[in-house]
Amino acid sequence: MLAQVAHRQWVFTIPKRLRVYFRYDRSLLGGLCQAAYETVCDTFGQELEGGSGIPAMVGAVQTFGDLVHWHPHIHGIVPEGVFDDDGEFLAVPDIWKHRAVEFWQDRVLCLLLETLKIDEQTAASMRAWRHSGFSVDTSVRIEAGDTAGMERLIGYIARCPFSLARMIARADDGKIIYRASHARCWPIPKFGEQTVMEGIPHNHEVFGPLDFLAEMTQHT
Repeated sequence: MLAQVAHRQWVFTIPKRLRVYFRYDRSLLGGLCQAAYETVCDTFGQELEGGSGIPAMVGAVQTFGDLVHWHPHIHGIVPEGVFDDDGEFLAVPDIWKHRAVEFWQDRVLCLLLETLKIDEQTAASMRAWRHSGFSVDTSVRIEAGDTAGMERLIGYIARCPFSLARMIARADDGKIIYRASHARCWPIPKFGEQTVMEGIPHNHEVFGPLDFLAEMTQHT
């Protein structure tokens, strides 16, 4: 059903400071997806004279991170350009990514201000952060006609929050090790070891059985 043009995956993420509001008010997730589409419109609008053209987007809400933690974000499948009033495609091969992040931050903060989740003081403080915590990634590109690539992307966007292949039961105490997408689990370094300074990624989590169920069910 997608137009035979190049597409990109847009991934919209928000800072940890704001994620809790979407956990306890799931109605905000639809607004978050709408904010993502409006960001696409804002971004393409500045690339075209007069802001003409209609962007298209298929948006998907994901609430989970790699270790099943709460991490609401939006995946969008977006044509690499816009369509005019006659349905003709106008390619926009490149965008100002820093402006896309600025548009995204403004849209999300406006959403939370309008729903009274934050106040003007909080919004002003966050706008002053050196590293905002907002991001828009458009690095994944699918060429026109690459049906297999698009199917893989759609499967990735629509995947289940957790994977049985990455869940390991520990028989000795009943706890569960859940690993990230990396195949190997490194031990958590002890204080004072040089490995702490080398930045070994935290690619697994250890859960008690009830804690693991709690992590999973927050995504349903």
